[in-house]
Amino acid sequence: MSVAQQIDQFFQSTGQSVFIEAEAKESRILSFIRDYNSKYSLNLRISDEGIISLGEDANKWGLELRCYFIDRTGIPAGVQVTSNRAYRAEYPYRFNDVDVIQELFDLGYRIGLN
Repeated sequence: MSVAQQIDQFFQSTGQSVFIEAEAKESRILSFIRDYNSKYSLNLRISDEGIISLGEDANKWGLELRCYFIDRTGIPAGVQVTSNRAYRAEYPYRFNDVDVIQELFDLGYRIGLN
């Protein structure tokens, strides 16, 4: 079972809602949105909740995907969970892993509230 499948099972078994967001410079976020919409037949826009578009001069090298959640008790081993105090205060924990979150998209998760 993949890490994303384990995380999905964890979220399902705990019944918690999660929030996924994407952050990047505008040119990169537009590319992400185009690919995301094409792959999942959606109509995500740059102004939608969960999309953070930064100026082209921002000190950011690429796309960051973050998954926020409430309770980490029992989360699968190996998931790099950090305490969250700066963003989305209603969610005390988050993890940042583009590959795992992309796989969560394949499992039905979406940008925004899940």
